[in-house]
Amino acid sequence: MKISHTRVLVDEGDFTSSEAWEESRNQVTASIKSVNWPPGNDEFVIKPESTGNGVSPITDSFEEILENKNGWSSTGRTHLKTVLHQMGLFDDVIEKLSPYYDDPEDFISSPWFDAVRELNVEGESELSVVEWETGNISSSHRSLNRITLGLVTGIITAGVVILPTREMYQYLTDRVGNYPELEPYFVIWESLSSEVDNGVIEVMAVEHDATSNNVPLTGKLKDGMSDRDVSNVGIDQSENGQSGLDSY
Repeated sequence: MKISHTRVLVDEGDFTSSEAWEESRNQVTASIKSVNWPPGNDEFVIKPESTGNGVSPITDSFEEILENKNGWSSTGRTHLKTVLHQMGLFDDVIEKLSPYYDDPEDFISSPWFDAVRELNVEGESELSVVEWETGNISSSHRSLNRITLGLVTGIITAGVVILPTREMYQYLTDRVGNYPELEPYFVIWESLSSEVDNGVIEVMAVEHDATSNNVPLTGKLKDGMSDRDVSNVGIDQSENGQSGLDSY
């Protein structure tokens, strides 16, 4: 899979100049680029069927790859409260949220992020998080809202949201969150930069490498495709950027 483009919404303080952020971000981008389809292929080839491809198998692949990178943990949609307990950060987060919420524990008693990594920057613990959007566009708004709240309150320092481009979105589940629909609202989150002391929010737009009618729909991965042998797929790359996979 490829990263079409990125957009930095917030970049305050000196966090993004740290080696910890550079390593963390490189791990995220490398994991995105390692997401391939069909399984065993060396690039991401999507079947160009309108609203035909599922999103969860793509996200599951990304999370599995990222979790094998140093320091990253997939949350499995676990409530943020439980994740923080597991990381030994719960008490610190509750303290940071207390000035803003009457019941901060209740506020974090839901899934917030797909993956988290604790970073050490000059002796300080910083939390980096990633959300690969698989819900509808309202879910994408909530993801950026949670990350922004995290930066404003100081409970996280870096947040990355991953969304499909318009070119990819047309082949995915109808109404799934996507970059072009969210982009007009970026100015809202950018306007909150002054409320952040130190941290970054970045949105990454991702896209397939090629299309082919000879590959299975990604949603089929959870409907029996995982038991098929798709490791020896030959790709004939045509001049128009589409691929032909002879095995299908």
